[in-house]
Amino acid sequence: MPFLQLADYRIHYELTGAASAPVLVLSNSLGTTMAMWEAQLAEFAKSFRVLRYDTRGHGQSEVASGPYTFGQLAQDVVRLLEALKIEQAHFCGLSMAG
Repeated sequence: MPFLQLADYRIHYELTGAASAPVLVLSNSLGTTMAMWEAQLAEFAKSFRVLRYDTRGHGQSEVASGPYTFGQLAQDVVRLLEALKIEQAHFCGLSMAG
């Protein structure tokens, strides 16, 4: 699984699906990992290139110094998209990610 080093921590992510498909970002809820989307992944990947990631402090993403803000969490996604050269994406999240 790939990792991206951001300014203050390392983020764990996975891209699934055809490179030519529109991107769908799936963001996990509090206390979970990107694995929460496993049951939906195959169906979503039929129509989308799916980008899942572990929110900072969750799963295999590093724990950065807190406290965390929603602004930081949003910026993490923007920085991930920029690094992967994804200019446009649909976004789906639950709990704090919604």
